[in-house]
Amino acid sequence: MSGVRGQGAGGMDTRKGFTLLEVMLAVAIMALVLVSLLGLQSRSTKDVELAEHITTATLLAKRVMTEALLVKPLLSLEQQGEFDDEEFADYAWQKIVVPTPVPQVLEVRVAVLWKEGERQEQVELVSYE
Repeated sequence: MSGVRGQGAGGMDTRKGFTLLEVMLAVAIMALVLVSLLGLQSRSTKDVELAEHITTATLLAKRVMTEALLVKPLLSLEQQGEFDDEEFADYAWQKIVVPTPVPQVLEVRVAVLWKEGERQEQVELVSYE
């Protein structure tokens, strides 16, 4: 029997526990995972905001399109403007009505634009009347 406590046959250390190196490695791995998760959460928040803007812009474009199609007779024109509602102040619209090669059919194109950071984003709807 060996006279040193915690050592087995052949001088092997049989004590249970973690070395400083193992603990440091585990902390480093956890730090990398946490940084990745925080970046993923940040990106997810930006994606949700973009989806909300696209949904709002699509509904606003449908509103402008409906108003354009209610005007009879539909005449060839190009217009742009902003929304009067304060909650939609960041959005602008463009409406273009042009003739098509098919007689008596007009193309109605409505775009809603907004700034997404430094980029100009838009949703566009097209109808033929």
